[in-house]
Amino acid sequence: MKIAINTTSAVTGGGVTYIKNLLAHLSEATSPHQYLVLTTISGKQMFNIPHPNFKFLSFKIPLRSPLLRLCWEQIVLPVFLKREGVDMLFSPANICPLFTKITNVIMIQNVEPFGNSVSFERGMSQILRLKLLKLLTILSIKKAKTVIFPSTKARNDLEKSGILLKHAEVIYHGINKELFRSCVENSVAHQIKKKYGLDKFIFYVSNIQRYKGFLELAKAFVSLGNKIDNKIQLVFAGMCLDKRYYDEIKAFVAREGYENRVIFLSNIPYEELPYLYSTCMMFVYPSTCESFGMPLIEAMACGAPILASDIEPMTELCADAAVYFDPKNPTEMADAMLKVMTNQALIATLKMNSLKRATMFSWETAISKTLHIFETEFRNYRLK
Repeated sequence: MKIAINTTSAVTGGGVTYIKNLLAHLSEATSPHQYLVLTTISGKQMFNIPHPNFKFLSFKIPLRSPLLRLCWEQIVLPVFLKREGVDMLFSPANICPLFTKITNVIMIQNVEPFGNSVSFERGMSQILRLKLLKLLTILSIKKAKTVIFPSTKARNDLEKSGILLKHAEVIYHGINKELFRSCVENSVAHQIKKKYGLDKFIFYVSNIQRYKGFLELAKAFVSLGNKIDNKIQLVFAGMCLDKRYYDEIKAFVAREGYENRVIFLSNIPYEELPYLYSTCMMFVYPSTCESFGMPLIEAMACGAPILASDIEPMTELCADAAVYFDPKNPTEMADAMLKVMTNQALIATLKMNSLKRATMFSWETAISKTLHIFETEFRNYRLK
């Protein structure tokens, strides 16, 4: 079977992590399938795996123009796939070509258009983008033979929207266990903390977008005031995907005189994350809309005490490995942070529960289940 994998939407964050692990484990699987990996120019460098069953093709995709990208995906891509003799297309970013006879399998990575977090604060262009994404996601679900969801919450969000899911599977993402593990306060951890000027710190990893709750977390931290050690820092790591929102956060931090205590690290090297997860006082995750939440399970695998939004999928993923709060209530968030910070027994319990809970997530299992779906759908297609 010749399987095409469309990675052109994976440019940052969890999407990149998923594709890297998908390709790595497919390359190790003992199967005769051929894989045609469709990438952008930069994606080819990120995802390239030398393997006789893998062929990488990069395209100059018009990423900044949704209309041109849509034309490429719906018109150019199907013609190309037919020419290459592709049997199946896997689209792990919501949308697949709608006018092709090739068997489609899709994964719903982005449930934001189906949530309640879209407001006029986002700007009209963002609202229109999300409406278009919602429409194309619905049409792609109707077209696809199987729809994969990374959490039960993601599946429920679409079902609540009235979408009929005839062939749907929930497959959790996994953890790179060789990279994400509890790292003691060793020389490497010390060097990384010194590199960023850190000592005692609260940590949050995510790309900066409004629904991620950065401003609410900053307000909660500032409200703690003299209740906590004034050497404690709040550290954000992630790319800025919303400049207007980023400026709002920076302006608030400046007004409160917290420029030296609220630190923006931008997009730090992936290999450094385990050391920061392992040595932070706590990992706080105040997002209001997720399909999965990769940083949560990475932080758990490193034994970090977790504080998270009291909504799905955070409660689904973390279970008893987190203290929960209302992500829209900075006061409640601050109370939860103070509660953990002042209770060493609770910290020890959260660390233990994090390590135990993290064992639930395996890339080997995730990719094995995904490959089973590919093979099942291909057999069904051959029997017709």
